[in-house]
Amino acid sequence: GREGVDDADKARIHSASWGVRGQNIYTAQAATFDDYMFQNDDYLMVMAAGNGGRYGQMDSIFAPSTSKNSVTVGAIHSAEDDLTDDMAGPEYVADFSGKGTTGDGRISPDIIAPGKFLLSAGAQPDQEGECDPIDGSIPEVGYNTQIDGLKYDAGTSMATPVVSGTAALVIQYFQDGFYPAGERRPGASISPSNALVKAVLMNGAQTDGIKGVDNLSFGIAEVRPYDANLGFGRINLLTSLYIKGKSFVQAEIWDRQTIKDGEKKTYSVTVDESNGCSYEKFSTTLVWFEGSSPTHCSKCLLNDLDLHVTKNGNEDLKYYPNGRSFKDSVNTVERVVFSTAVADGDVYTIHISADNLSTATQDFALVATGCFGGVASEYAGMSYDDFGASSDGEGGANIATTIALSVVGALLLLQYQWLAP
Repeated sequence: GREGVDDADKARIHSASWGVRGQNIYTAQAATFDDYMFQNDDYLMVMAAGNGGRYGQMDSIFAPSTSKNSVTVGAIHSAEDDLTDDMAGPEYVADFSGKGTTGDGRISPDIIAPGKFLLSAGAQPDQEGECDPIDGSIPEVGYNTQIDGLKYDAGTSMATPVVSGTAALVIQYFQDGFYPAGERRPGASISPSNALVKAVLMNGAQTDGIKGVDNLSFGIAEVRPYDANLGFGRINLLTSLYIKGKSFVQAEIWDRQTIKDGEKKTYSVTVDESNGCSYEKFSTTLVWFEGSSPTHCSKCLLNDLDLHVTKNGNEDLKYYPNGRSFKDSVNTVERVVFSTAVADGDVYTIHISADNLSTATQDFALVATGCFGGVASEYAGMSYDDFGASSDGEGGANIATTIALSVVGALLLLQYQWLAP
């Protein structure tokens, strides 16, 4: 248990690069994980989607990544020197990445991150003191290639720690008082819930520029937002949280909110570009963690919360989540994105309702991002390729090579925290 443990000593993130092949169902283990996260609202499990997606194999998300509360991670290609000649480029989902949906029809994977190929530490259990090669050499890019303590590999097992590390930065962002000003402020520390951390990651994830699934000799498969390949998209902290002068967006958060069965709540945000922010989208995401469901459930959702958004007071036009034209009664994550016609002064009203709850109340986290009075980003107008993420095989070992735009945001955030007073 975690009772009596100081907050500073608690593990907040469990990064799990494993699963049970062939079990695309809600298992007892998935239920156990859901219960633990529900009972410990500062603890988040990040799970690998599995590598069973080759040749377009659908329904290849394997337990316990079928849990409702965890963040399930698929893999997209890396960039520059981490690509091989037979890979289509950084804009493509890896061929092996586990594909949804879950057995009861939930969107999965939740998010994707670079996982083919990654250079990382390579433990050698039978050797003491293994380190990076003394001569500075690195292994050849490929599966399970290793020199001393350095190793290249691929898999959703590699992508999952990328998301786990990014989640740790999100927690640190709030704990260090960066919200809402975008710079460290004494006395502004927040301890975010697991639902808020997940909401931040999934709200900021991007599907723009992802061209398909690279099935190698079997060709390119088409993708679309919220499908069984991408889920909510590729992680990107530049579109998730406000770092003054760095990130593209500002954020508004509402954490540990409580709603009763049959209740409705509204939250409003106004687009404000007066200080130079020029981001062209508005996005909002609702996340709630609930207790376990019966194993092998055909509909695992217990508490149905619903999100829709209205704009500038027009209550007759409702925008529904997850690419739908109607409410979502399957998923515990719901996102509405306005990609066009977002203008200075627009007022977005976020509507949350609770319908047919199995419990008296349900807690949730809500995030909105856009231009909310912040300053311009020094990276405004730059594209994915501007960060050095090209597929031509050129380039050196730099931040962009490490993993392109999806993690550049995290690295920038970490760098800014080191340098901030």
